[in-house]
Amino acid sequence: MNSHIPGGGEAPRYLTDEEREKLRQFNILTAEANTIREKDKVLIKSLFRNFYSKKLNVGIGFQRAYGSILSGDYFDLIQLPDGNYLFIFADMSGHGLPAYTNLVRLRSAITMSIGDAKKIYEHSGSVDSDFLVRNITTKFTDIMEEANSQDFACVLFTFIYNDGDKFHLRFYNRSMLFPIIVRKFQKNIVGLYNLNYEEKGWHPLKGNLLSSDVRMILEERYLECPSCGFTLYEGDSILYYSDGIVEASRKDRQSEEFGEERIMQILRDNLNLMPQLVVHELFAAVYQFMERPEQQKDDMTAVLIDFPPVRY
Repeated sequence: MNSHIPGGGEAPRYLTDEEREKLRQFNILTAEANTIREKDKVLIKSLFRNFYSKKLNVGIGFQRAYGSILSGDYFDLIQLPDGNYLFIFADMSGHGLPAYTNLVRLRSAITMSIGDAKKIYEHSGSVDSDFLVRNITTKFTDIMEEANSQDFACVLFTFIYNDGDKFHLRFYNRSMLFPIIVRKFQKNIVGLYNLNYEEKGWHPLKGNLLSSDVRMILEERYLECPSCGFTLYEGDSILYYSDGIVEASRKDRQSEEFGEERIMQILRDNLNLMPQLVVHELFAAVYQFMERPEQQKDDMTAVLIDFPPVRY
């Protein structure tokens, strides 16, 4: 059967061979992008189900910007050579193919840097989180510079260390949103912490976004990235989310965004649901707020990790 493009009230126009080839390549690219993201989702969930010999529940949601087949949002869970974990949550500038291309570049920099960390660990017996973040930063920026790219990436590196019923998080934030923490006890919320704001001794520290242009301006200071720590307990939940969710807006009310308070209210209202159901509720609320799917101007990604409570 010949492919054709329907015209408005006119007889259908059949595709040329060149157009059919472009359509075929488009369909292949779409299928590959969907397959890669689904494999990432399955892999990360399986890693969390054997996380320091504990079974953690995780909910993952992502939607590309309206009309895009590729996404610039990225997340990955990596087991380090010393047995600890690194969770990476990132957002590339723009969306579509350019953003996805930079995502691939970031993944390449991470893969090479983890390889370096394994070699160092064989001799030193330790993983230096400061060095690993600087190494990823340098490699990614070198790749961007070689490609003459003026795009940038916002990345949050979270190193996770287990200590009995506690998990110590060490954040290195390169201009990304911090997560929201839900502290629970006996199925009730006893604390809700938006780590983007100072609260009760918590001081969110950020470095600059990753960009070859920023490195040129800052020179040696570009590699500086302060770290900050937060402790999770079994029973807590942590939500990572991209700015596409926060900045979602209605067509007729561009000044009003979905915002963080609505996200926190959804966490309150769905306290005891499984993480994947909470993520579904979050995305449903965002789309209801936008009213029209074409209002989604940016990629949207959320990862909710639920640390199961201690059983007595």
